[in-house]
Amino acid sequence: MAAAGSEQLRLWQEAAALAGAVCGALGPRGGRALLLRPTGEAVPTRDGRRLLEALSVEPPAARVMVARACSLRATTGDGAKSFVVLLAAVLRGLRAAGGGGAGLRRALRDFEAQVLERAAARGLRRYLRPAPPGLLEPLLEPYLAGRLGPGERRRLAQLCAEMCRRCAPAPAARPQVLRLLGRRFAELHAAVPGLPLASSRVLPGIVLRRDFAAYCPADGELRAVLVTESLRPTLTAPGVEFVVDSEGQYQASLSWITKRTEALMKHLRSNNIKLLLSSVKQEEVFIYYAKLYGVSVVECLSSEEMALISEITGVSPYARFGDNVDREITETAAVTFCQPLLLVSKRCVHIGFTSVSAFQPHCLILCGPVDGVNEQHAAALQEAFTMLQQLFRTVDQREEWKAEGESQSQASDDCIWPSSATQKQLVIENTCKQVSECQLEALSDERERQILDPDKSDLLVHNQKNHSTPVLVAHNTDTVSACECLHVGKGLGETCCHIVPFKQGESCAGIGQDYSNCFIEAGSVLPVGGYFEILLHYYIQDYAKQCQQSEVSIVSNMVADALLSVPKALYGTAERNGFTKFYLEAINLLRKNQPLPVNSEGLESAYCKYQLVISVLRCVTELLSIDLVIGIRRPLQKIEDRDSEDDS
Repeated sequence: MAAAGSEQLRLWQEAAALAGAVCGALGPRGGRALLLRPTGEAVPTRDGRRLLEALSVEPPAARVMVARACSLRATTGDGAKSFVVLLAAVLRGLRAAGGGGAGLRRALRDFEAQVLERAAARGLRRYLRPAPPGLLEPLLEPYLAGRLGPGERRRLAQLCAEMCRRCAPAPAARPQVLRLLGRRFAELHAAVPGLPLASSRVLPGIVLRRDFAAYCPADGELRAVLVTESLRPTLTAPGVEFVVDSEGQYQASLSWITKRTEALMKHLRSNNIKLLLSSVKQEEVFIYYAKLYGVSVVECLSSEEMALISEITGVSPYARFGDNVDREITETAAVTFCQPLLLVSKRCVHIGFTSVSAFQPHCLILCGPVDGVNEQHAAALQEAFTMLQQLFRTVDQREEWKAEGESQSQASDDCIWPSSATQKQLVIENTCKQVSECQLEALSDERERQILDPDKSDLLVHNQKNHSTPVLVAHNTDTVSACECLHVGKGLGETCCHIVPFKQGESCAGIGQDYSNCFIEAGSVLPVGGYFEILLHYYIQDYAKQCQQSEVSIVSNMVADALLSVPKALYGTAERNGFTKFYLEAINLLRKNQPLPVNSEGLESAYCKYQLVISVLRCVTELLSIDLVIGIRRPLQKIEDRDSEDDS
């Protein structure tokens, strides 16, 4: 037990150190950190991923924490700073509870399946509301407020929303388009240093950050072809040697190449091809005939740019079949315009494509004072598109308790529940669900004092021992813990924790409606500022009272208290006692079953917040599953099994 306690202390200290490094930059009131690059350049940032990666932590468990926080950020586009703050609070609660070992890991899994999901489904869900259709700024502004300064977020939120609406005029196409914007944003924007952010704009088409190798103005719609090889005819083939015996033969060879190049260019022009996009540099003779026959050429496109154009137009690169220059060209893209574009002092290529998908090509011209600021803005916008994708995600309930709910609904006709005069039923908005007043029992005064006057040492940065030897976490623990976390629903019937589905005075018919296919539906949002954590905190505590298994009940109260660490950090830089006031007002509304107030600061995705909680709990389970850390002084060598000659 002592060993387990010291291990939990070490984990909490490492998590608290990470949380202490980032909590000052959390939320819209957070400050900026100044990162120094190896080149000596100073970069101010509030980005959680950059802050965590810049720490270059050495302890293996801390590296696991950073990796899981960055993984959540890559998946949802949000939550790296909140992840470590919540993780430190959960580990602190576990240490205070004094549990450990396999029983604690099992209690964490049981809590997720039996308490967390039910609290979200039957408590949190009633306060969720759909995102305003077509209105993205209320989501984008608070999201960018945690990463950028107040003078930048509004303009960038407008640009992000405008680009989304222009690229996906049809709302039904938004999920597909947002995925493309997230994957290809590097190719769908052009950074322009030296201009104010107000000069940024969204342009139709795409901008290639290079000049024409040959430019021939053309009016009206034209055709374009993609190539990935040099179109200059060759005199040899692979494995064939070409021998020139005299100057006359050499000149004849050059003449043949010239004629074949001209013939190929005539063939391209006869197919109405006036634009050639090449991933390689073409020969001078080809450029000469391109200008002669009015074909514009853009060279040295990256593989990502070629892939984007192929995805937009649905065409594949053109490939010649030997000397058959007259082969029919079927893979051509429709181009609405093709013109040079001057961005400050750099000439670029501006092309408009006719898309074969729901994505309507547009490009963002992103202006900023210096390159470093443009990089931060571009990274924030790309992750904003990733965050917006989560609006179309749902969280489905487990099959085990869905079936349980269906069976209870079918048996509702035979249920007769005695009512009590002291149990007043409350109608929840426009649903048939009813809960008893005892189910919404208030927290005790002692409990509230513990919540409102927390131990101030939960986010202190503790001195860590320096590790002189590089260390490596045994990777087999990742596999084991991942499997355990992904299959937390298995064996629910074998546990002794029982969640009472409803109490006396509740309607059986209403309970059946509470078990829908998902408890966080697509587009579900909440006001920003800690309301999600307060709601989940309140209903987890409510369900913890019904849990008959002591370990799960302890974990429930511990997680409920840990959830408050995020709004505490958010209000840490606000007015004095800001969190206390916010907490008491929110809890009072919940006790009276009143709706949450409308928050003018904006909205946030309920799916992202729920995934944050799940990711933290699974990271804790993973950390508690590590049994051995091996220190190594050199890279591992690959060992191949070879049968010995002496083996019989």
